[in-house]
Amino acid sequence: MDPKIAEVGIFDTIGYLEYNNSDELYKVLLHSKTNALRGDAPKLNNKAPLYILEQKFKTDYATRITSRIKKARYIYRSFDPNETPRLSANDAINQVSQSYGVLVSLLSKETTDHKIHNLRAAFILGLAHGMEKAVCVLQHGDDPVPIDYRDFVNVYYNFDDIDTIVAEFAAKVVEAFQDGHSYETSRDTTILQKLDFGSSSAENEMKTLQGYYLKTDAFNRALRGEVQLVVGRKGSGKSAIFLQIRDKERSKSKNIVLDLKPEGYKLIKFKEQILQYLQEGTLSHTITAFWEYILLLEICHRVIENDKSRHKIDTNLFEPYRALAESYKKEHYLTEGDFSERMSKLMDNLTSSYKIKFGQSTNIRLSIPEITNLLHKSDISALRNDLVNYLKHKDKVWLLLDNIDKGWPSSGLQHEDFLIMRTLIDALRNIQRSLSKERIDLYPILFLRNDVYELLVEKTSDRQKEAKELIDWVDPDLLREILRLRIVSSLEIETDTFENIWRKICVSHYKGEETSQYLIERSLMRPRFLINIINQCKGFAVNLNHIKIEADDIEKGFRSYSTDLLTDINYEIRDVLPEAENILYTFIASEPELSENKLTNLLEEVVPPQGLTAKVVDLLLWHGFLGVKRISDDTPHYIYNFNYNMPLLKGFIHKFKREIVYIINPSFWPSLLIEQGKKYQY
Repeated sequence: MDPKIAEVGIFDTIGYLEYNNSDELYKVLLHSKTNALRGDAPKLNNKAPLYILEQKFKTDYATRITSRIKKARYIYRSFDPNETPRLSANDAINQVSQSYGVLVSLLSKETTDHKIHNLRAAFILGLAHGMEKAVCVLQHGDDPVPIDYRDFVNVYYNFDDIDTIVAEFAAKVVEAFQDGHSYETSRDTTILQKLDFGSSSAENEMKTLQGYYLKTDAFNRALRGEVQLVVGRKGSGKSAIFLQIRDKERSKSKNIVLDLKPEGYKLIKFKEQILQYLQEGTLSHTITAFWEYILLLEICHRVIENDKSRHKIDTNLFEPYRALAESYKKEHYLTEGDFSERMSKLMDNLTSSYKIKFGQSTNIRLSIPEITNLLHKSDISALRNDLVNYLKHKDKVWLLLDNIDKGWPSSGLQHEDFLIMRTLIDALRNIQRSLSKERIDLYPILFLRNDVYELLVEKTSDRQKEAKELIDWVDPDLLREILRLRIVSSLEIETDTFENIWRKICVSHYKGEETSQYLIERSLMRPRFLINIINQCKGFAVNLNHIKIEADDIEKGFRSYSTDLLTDINYEIRDVLPEAENILYTFIASEPELSENKLTNLLEEVVPPQGLTAKVVDLLLWHGFLGVKRISDDTPHYIYNFNYNMPLLKGFIHKFKREIVYIINPSFWPSLLIEQGKKYQY
């Protein structure tokens, strides 16, 4: 089945023409009027010079590619379909424009969604070649390569091939640095072309975010080490806090900072390789021991890497460092690659040790000594003691873990997934407690999606021991401040009020509403979505050479953003309730306002099994897809109007039950073909 235009995302954001045969194609090419896309005018990005098209499924080969880029000490930006389901043409053009090098992988026809990925790859490659960027194209195996790519595709069969290919590519990027060639999009640069709101993904602006980051109270509490969990919806700014704490604390030479991102793919692999064999009573002890062991090794790894030179000139560190390095060496832990690779290798070792001892036996109950023997290569107490002795010469140890809930399978969260998260929290607590006895300050913070955290709380009896910080947004003025800081930083202008700055780049009103409020209300109160919608509107304005964002640009940008948002929220719902996958498409051409009976009847036709309807309604309310209002009052109420407190929202619905009407959030109207302005009878 060929992918739909809406799934790829590129072509419906710049416009396209359809044809069915060669005659129609001939007419299209003969009579079409084409205008070059102006695009932004970004400078070459010296801080993050590479742009990578990431694969949706993080296989060992995909992990190896990014690991080798990191090994080459290049910071990169990327398009990750797990973070952003659709790639806009404007974003692709601007990202390639500011890059020195571009790396993409082609996927074989056996890979799920390979056509969608390869269409994006072809578009990005065309841009990169046209802009004369250093390019690296990889493909696994001998799957037929398109004839027009055949001359420059690098085929790999194993990890060593990847290492060689990436090394050659790194050399090309160095040459591009020396050349310093910048692609010119237009001679007449407007203020909108100069304006850069930044990326909606914190990972893509890690080297620039500090210049315009809004230091909220949530950030300050986390920085003071007062919280162990940072919880927020996707796009609310968890990764931004992660990166800001990491960079601020890492700049202090006496701190040890671990920024770990265990890929969801690795945790799935962990379940498949070892957890299926163990008895329920053994699972918790085994996974907790695994987390404690790997985190201990990672702290050792970071200490040894950080102080490789320092210990030679600091007499206080010399002997403790040598003792720690010797103990660490006995564990035969990988010293190369990134955390995902090292974690994968440890899982493989654990699986091999288990199968040597127990074969394919299932429902095994392991004792604590047996778990220890499976994991450890030597006396772990010696390594722990050497680490403690070394850390006494340091100030703080930070353990920051992000992405643990990223890349979950579409089959939804299972018991083992929650157990993996719960035991990780327990392991962090155990390490913190043991080091505090030695008067060593360790600050662990786990970053989790709000919906995943709520399910975790539901499914565990050991609740609320960890201090948490919720970072969901409720104040529109704070979102305006995010925009103001980005505009001021990008245009390098003197500090000014938001209102004065906004009027210079956007019309004041759209359909009778103040434009910044109109856009904020359609962002579901999430910074990522707000930046996305504004970038979409700005993209259309720039392409049409408008001096500022006009009403037509807002209409076109909002329509494109709505499609992205629908896909994004659909994936979020699927992650926690697979039975409700694609439930949002049930509302295509629906009435924008629905009575409770109409809503229930609509959902009961498509939600299997019976009895899930109420749960689906709660999910739609929780994600802001649905809101409510009283018939006697025209004011809509969404989850963010109740400070993201679901019991409050449900209490409101119960109190005014007889006059409650459900509203589909206007953010989704264009993508669902919902007409506005009609009056409905309830």
